[in-house]
Amino acid sequence: MTTKPRIFTLQRDHDVTGISGTGSVAHGVQWPDGTVTIRWTGNRPSTVQWASIDDAIAIHGHGGHTRVEWAPTPVQPVPPIATLLELVNDLREIDPDPCRYDQHGHCEEHAWFETERRCPEARAAELFAGNAAPGPTT
Repeated sequence: MTTKPRIFTLQRDHDVTGISGTGSVAHGVQWPDGTVTIRWTGNRPSTVQWASIDDAIAIHGHGGHTRVEWAPTPVQPVPPIATLLELVNDLREIDPDPCRYDQHGHCEEHAWFETERRCPEARAAELFAGNAAPGPTT
């Protein structure tokens, strides 16, 4: 199960009963425990509760003519750049030593063994110094 409610819409491609029409016919929420609340739209709106999305579709799916369209999961907000820069600066104060690269381009000082990207310490130093830090570039 999910730890947060999930939002969905019921989209009906063909109205088998001739009652609710086609298109977006209901909005719903799947709760963290798996239960589902559906709010029907139209001239006579109503709200109904189901034990699961499968139970709701078994009754209202009309043999595949109605489908669930899940809303995109909201993206968590990114902290403000000032907060990120403050964190990087704090980390640089913990280990202010400059990078020391071996013949393979690995930063031995900070145990950074990737060669595709430079050592994070060197990249952080660039943010604060405004110029390129010593070491290999990619």
